[in-house]
Amino acid sequence: MSVPYHGSDEEMLRSRLLDQYLGVAKRAYPKGRMGADDDGELAYAIAVDARHQVIRVEFGKPITWIGLDREAAEKLRDVLTNGLLELRGISPVNK
Repeated sequence: MSVPYHGSDEEMLRSRLLDQYLGVAKRAYPKGRMGADDDGELAYAIAVDARHQVIRVEFGKPITWIGLDREAAEKLRDVLTNGLLELRGISPVNK
């Protein structure tokens, strides 16, 4: 599942994540630039690896920091919580 830095649709997120892997993602600042070291909009993927008992977060490029608005932070929290529940063998809520 891809989760946006700033809200967008799923197909765009997949495309953006692939562009990040390839190093061709265009910089975009939908809510303005947060500082000189802001690299712009970011897509990332989150997957539960039951075999290794970890939740993997993949950015597709080196990342120093991420800035999340309230909506993106809540979405990340929910996805991580559901991943944790899945690792514990509990059916995730709000999937």
